[in-house]
Amino acid sequence: MQQGTGTRGRYAKTAERRAAVARAALDIVTEKGHKALTTAEVASRAGMSETALMYHFPTRDHVLIAAMELSDEENISRLTAESIANELSTGDWDPAGAARLVLTEDKTIRLLLALEAEAPNPEHPAHQYMKKHNENAILTTAANIKRRQAEGRAHPALDPVSTARQMMAVWSGLRAQWLIDPSFDFANQVAVAFRALTGEALMDTRKKIERLIASV
Repeated sequence: MQQGTGTRGRYAKTAERRAAVARAALDIVTEKGHKALTTAEVASRAGMSETALMYHFPTRDHVLIAAMELSDEENISRLTAESIANELSTGDWDPAGAARLVLTEDKTIRLLLALEAEAPNPEHPAHQYMKKHNENAILTTAANIKRRQAEGRAHPALDPVSTARQMMAVWSGLRAQWLIDPSFDFANQVAVAFRALTGEALMDTRKKIERLIASV
């Protein structure tokens, strides 16, 4: 019993330290950008030595990934809350909601792009992170497409996962353009692309024709 209690205590302490590092790293990224992050400053803010930090996170890249994982968690919570509030008020899911985060989280988005550049290398720690990040985004988008198909708002012949993957490709391209030239409405363009890819305009036209036929 004593040994088990001690083991649980060590696991809890490890989790606390990893969480403290992730929080400190994300704060630095948000304040200064990822290029300014040093493991020494992260360790100082997390209340530990740099040696202790490197025990849990072998490289600076691992620290940056921890920051992005925490950012993803917080964004999901924000999006979930926003989506619920929007659905309660309008009965709809807003595809531009996630896009609006880019407008306020540009420093973390720049870190995400830096990790994307490294991710094709399977030996780099960003590889598994980006794979999981993309899979989650595609599955979430596919679920919303399935829901719209069930409601008759998205074309029934579409494969939700394939369409979601295409949407994420469009999203990535628009995001990269916006970071270079933020003069256009990124969130609106995301919504327009989603509507086009899911065939919502066609479904709207079909419904109008069906209502017209029914009224004759």
